[in-house]
Amino acid sequence: MPRDTKGTKYRLLFLEQYMLNHTDDTHYVTTQELIQIYEENGYRANRDTIRDDIKALNEAGVEILSQRIGKGKAHHIGARGFELSELKMLVDDVSSSRFITKAESDSLIRKLTKLTNEDNRPTLTARIFTADRIKSSNTSVLYTTDAICRAMDAGKKICFHYWTYDSHKNHVLKENGDLYIASPYALIWNDDRYYLAAYSDKSGKVVTYRLDRMCDVEPAEEDARLDESFNASEFTRTTVKMMDENLDEVEVTLSCDTQFMQNVVDKFGEDVDTEAADADGFRARVTVRPSRTFFSWVFGFCGGIRITYPEDVKERYEALLRDSLEKQQNP
Repeated sequence: MPRDTKGTKYRLLFLEQYMLNHTDDTHYVTTQELIQIYEENGYRANRDTIRDDIKALNEAGVEILSQRIGKGKAHHIGARGFELSELKMLVDDVSSSRFITKAESDSLIRKLTKLTNEDNRPTLTARIFTADRIKSSNTSVLYTTDAICRAMDAGKKICFHYWTYDSHKNHVLKENGDLYIASPYALIWNDDRYYLAAYSDKSGKVVTYRLDRMCDVEPAEEDARLDESFNASEFTRTTVKMMDENLDEVEVTLSCDTQFMQNVVDKFGEDVDTEAADADGFRARVTVRPSRTFFSWVFGFCGGIRITYPEDVKERYEALLRDSLEKQQNP
């Protein structure tokens, strides 16, 4: 029985999916080809049918563009939810993300490729190199993310366990397996990892947790502690990198060689407070959490960026250098 006896809605859905899967600005289908495609799939059609169906889809918000070719017309899908260049960027991001497993990356990429036509799909999958990249072994990150989002939407705290590695590379729960209780503020993607910024009841301040180290995450019954002044962008900028040290912020003065101005701007933004010191250098005042990762960032410039104030932060950095050198000399 021809399917169009059930009504035009089935035929319209078929046409929409065909146009999405097989056409774009460089791939089109003629009216005569559509008539044959309709008949091959059990739908009766003629030129008037094609014209009316395309008009109906356009009126419904599905953009199908038509142009005259010779004595006939050719048609292709117009605006899509994502351009091919945008999908390529998303596929690369998913592929390189370290907080989800390879299997989860591959699954997400397969879903993303369905948002373009069949001819473009090989150009997306050809760019994938997840097998050679360091990926998380935690298979529950997506569920963790969902639980956190549900808690934030409901204005509730979350409870969870947090784990690390022992010397045998086994997973062990921190805090002797006690539950962590926190008010989730923001999910932050930083340096290819996913973090939660949350107010910790125990610490009495906003701290960060790596999502791939969280497990057994559930929304709690207790209302979250709200802080309208919390700014995720500012928090990320001052933290430098998301780590577990969760130190308080301090203002640090850096003495920098001129060639590293771009690095300072890249890290702290164009509004970073700087002033020229001489022809070869400048000073920068930045608000950071003086963690080991901040110190390693400074060290990476091999003396081209130096901590000059406050004295206690400078002394901690120098002590870390001396301790590292001593351990290197006496392994």
